[in-house]
Amino acid sequence: MNLNISTKKIHKAVLSLLFCSMSYLFAQQNLISWEVADPQLNRKFIEMYLNKLIENDKFEQNSIQASDVIMVQMQQQGDKLTLKRLRAKNYDSGEYRRFMMDQVQKLGPDILNTIMDRKYKWAEINRRDLSALETYSNIDNILNERSFKRARDGFWWTTSQVEVSTNQSVYIRSKSTNQAFRLETGISDLGLHRQFFGNTILGLSNDISSTYFIVPRTLNADKTIVQPLDGTFGIGFKFDTHSIGGQVNYMDSGNKFKTGRVVDEEHVVLPSASGLVYWSNTFAINNFVDLSNISFLKRLNRNISGAERTDEAFGSLRLKVGLSFTEFIHAKLKPGTKDTKEGRDLEITDRLNKVDEALGFFVRSELVTDNKKIKAYAQANQSFNGFSSMSLGAEYSIKVLKLGFEVVNIPKGSGLEFLESNSSENLWKWYPAGEEGGQIISPYISFHF
Repeated sequence: MNLNISTKKIHKAVLSLLFCSMSYLFAQQNLISWEVADPQLNRKFIEMYLNKLIENDKFEQNSIQASDVIMVQMQQQGDKLTLKRLRAKNYDSGEYRRFMMDQVQKLGPDILNTIMDRKYKWAEINRRDLSALETYSNIDNILNERSFKRARDGFWWTTSQVEVSTNQSVYIRSKSTNQAFRLETGISDLGLHRQFFGNTILGLSNDISSTYFIVPRTLNADKTIVQPLDGTFGIGFKFDTHSIGGQVNYMDSGNKFKTGRVVDEEHVVLPSASGLVYWSNTFAINNFVDLSNISFLKRLNRNISGAERTDEAFGSLRLKVGLSFTEFIHAKLKPGTKDTKEGRDLEITDRLNKVDEALGFFVRSELVTDNKKIKAYAQANQSFNGFSSMSLGAEYSIKVLKLGFEVVNIPKGSGLEFLESNSSENLWKWYPAGEEGGQIISPYISFHF
């Protein structure tokens, strides 16, 4: 009897603990946190708060200074958003200080609504800030205003601990920090896609920036890509913020190359130095297009449930527009030499590094649904030197599995012209997909945990 009673008590305790844990996790998933990046609003709110403490004889318990920065945390309960916590961050000392929430509530609805509506300059917060707010998971945006976070997470900074894909990419993210290991192929933002560029990127990333090494890999010519870009060792840096982003890359053409590791020893093409800078913005995408003002569609919409537009956003659309710079070199393995242990030297015959040869345009749009199940993108790269490429792709998530595809199109006549000697009449033309161009469709599967 006593054993049965003890067993029942243990079961109840375990169930209670499980229920509390699930409730806590559910509550964590309905939180949103950010930092007030408006200096005037920070000072105004803190001064009102300090005056309220003096008025209520609570100032002796205060540690907040007028120069601190406010961090806001709100909780979603059904359709309602409520203020849960406020913290003050001192950038000089690195300390986090608590607001007395009972005194905050006495400040009045005007200033509290201003803080909660977030119609001011604000910033994402890091993991250390989240721990100060007693939150230990990354938070999605649940307000109507769009941040770039959803689209960024979908296309660069994976929210999974581990993600491995057959599109030759791997992400491994640390539990305790915002650092991640990143493996990718190609430099897709510059239009140098993995399907025709012989390199691998190995680097360390966080949610804003990435520093990486570039390592060569061997690509063979096939029916579509008849002349791939060769790869060599290099380094690079990439960053991506709310409104501006970019990258710089350098690949060392002074390395030695082995005969079997290049596509054609007489014609080696390398993007030796490259860079990109772009402006970006993110927009909310609503569920339906407003057709109510088009007269002949009114009758069609009248009896269709849910046919009218709603203001509920279902996704984030991010647009990037910028300029790129890529210096291409044409070279050959040094004639009259043989492979040593390291390889053979490269003899450069031409460089495309002038403004009208190396400058180009970059446009990319990215769509991610709020339920994270679907993402899609479209991108175009056009250089003044005549090389261009277009790509698009889509991906659908099913629990730990993602099914996706990419389409890379190289238009007819897309390529580069190089001098084979000092004579302007002796030209060699590089067409990665041949002079008629080509298209590559690449399906892939990703696993994420």
